[in-house]
Amino acid sequence: MKWLVVYIGLCVLALGTVMPLFSVGYFPMHDDTQIARVVEMGRALQEGQFPVRWVENLGYGYGYPIFNFYGPLPYYIGGSLYALGMSSLTATKMMFGIGIVLPVFLMFYVAKKYIGIAGALVGALLYIYAPYHAVAVYIRGAVGEYYILIFWPLLLHSFFLASQPGRRASGIVLGSFSLACSVLSHTLLGYVTVVGVIMWLAIAGILRVRHILLPAAVVRGYIGIILGGLALSAFFWLPALTEMGYTNVSSQVSSTTHYADHFVCPIQLWSMAWGFGGSSPGCLSDGISFMLGKLHILLAVIAVIIWKAGLLKVRYKSFFLTAMGITIIGIGMTTEASYAFWKVLPYFSYLQYPWRFLSVAGFGIAILGGYSVLICASRWRRIIVSVVLCVGIIFLYGKRFVPQKTQVLHAHEAESVQDIRWRASRISDEYLPFEIPRPSADTDVRSDTIVSDDPIAVTTIVEKAIYRQYVIESTTGANLQAQIAFFPGWIYRIDGKEIAPDVKNGFPSFTVSSGQSVITMVFQDTPIRTAANLLSIVSCVGIIYIYAFRKKIIS
Repeated sequence: MKWLVVYIGLCVLALGTVMPLFSVGYFPMHDDTQIARVVEMGRALQEGQFPVRWVENLGYGYGYPIFNFYGPLPYYIGGSLYALGMSSLTATKMMFGIGIVLPVFLMFYVAKKYIGIAGALVGALLYIYAPYHAVAVYIRGAVGEYYILIFWPLLLHSFFLASQPGRRASGIVLGSFSLACSVLSHTLLGYVTVVGVIMWLAIAGILRVRHILLPAAVVRGYIGIILGGLALSAFFWLPALTEMGYTNVSSQVSSTTHYADHFVCPIQLWSMAWGFGGSSPGCLSDGISFMLGKLHILLAVIAVIIWKAGLLKVRYKSFFLTAMGITIIGIGMTTEASYAFWKVLPYFSYLQYPWRFLSVAGFGIAILGGYSVLICASRWRRIIVSVVLCVGIIFLYGKRFVPQKTQVLHAHEAESVQDIRWRASRISDEYLPFEIPRPSADTDVRSDTIVSDDPIAVTTIVEKAIYRQYVIESTTGANLQAQIAFFPGWIYRIDGKEIAPDVKNGFPSFTVSSGQSVITMVFQDTPIRTAANLLSIVSCVGIIYIYAFRKKIIS
């Protein structure tokens, strides 16, 4: 009962981050495609596609495999709500709210085990009221970036569990789940997370070689977390890695979004004007804020002073040092001091903006801030201080969690095919093959799937995202083009016989004879996707089996 009251209290304290979601309207954001993605995910689920890779209407109606590359986890939640009958607008807001608020509960749940209830309360509120969290939610619309915050506390906790005999199985299961969900939440920060845990493993290995602290069983536990997490999420990341060359994603890493132009200046971490614009080269022209939060920094400094003064009990130190390391790495990677690392770390250029590491820094600094209450020796003084700090956090940062404006929007407008094929598609079309011509006006958006310069009559039998069938009637034979983006996995048949089409400008083309022909197009898994799916299924079964029946083999 006590913990129920505590978590209800946390929910009340977190309300300041989600109040705009209760308004009737909707708000614009940089990535203003969220409703369209929820709708397309929901429709794909309704048609029985799982895992969802291909959507029908994004990409100007040509369709593209967005969820083969873009972190799908938030959209599985939003899309499922939409598929179950919730309006697109409500389902999207629910998706937002879950991702915004859930980190406060998970951070509190984990931190109280290492800092105590008072410190965990402060740390949890610092976590979700971080200024960059408000930027990600109400300015950028970076859903995956704030969904990943749900799983970082659990992942960190899992490594500490894996270090304890008798709890190693729990640590591996929790860590595998958390790492997999991190990868599925946000592709880029998921990759950063994987790199981070591999670094953790490397440090553990060095300590093991030098016979310091860590027995071999602990290192094996860490390896289990990494392998388990990668295997569980393999159905997503393995096809994404091998099939990226069929899209235009590489064009996003260009001179206008090169990481070297978007480092954060140290003064911007302390103080910066609040805005709803974008990121620009230099320190003076950025339109959004990169502040860590003055109170966050001050409380973290107090925590470091407590540590340097030797006032931390032994049981608090390892978690503290880990949080300090995360903070230092997170801050360092946002600034130009990390330029050498950006040059050599593989695929980091795809991150485009070093300030994405503010999420990492915010995670670490929130934990450090929670340690600041330990300056009070008395339990009751800690509680009083934590209450005062929580009020201060909400007062200082709650005002940031508002959109620039709210506008009237009806669900039927947001989920219309025309809106998705034109407005939403223009915002993000990098998952189309680069050679496909982009329409220059809404009147150029495709209306017919099968087109030809020859006289034909087309009758649609079935038209779903991954299954299409048409009857073509031609008096003389015809050359046809299917206005569906070509991508591995599409199978084309004429009168039941599989064909290999010519691909022109990113579209499949084929010829039919005179008379009536039946064209069938089916999107199936390629061998790499099938293998990745199987790996994820087998690993899921294996992890459950180990946890339930064979804990001793990894203890």
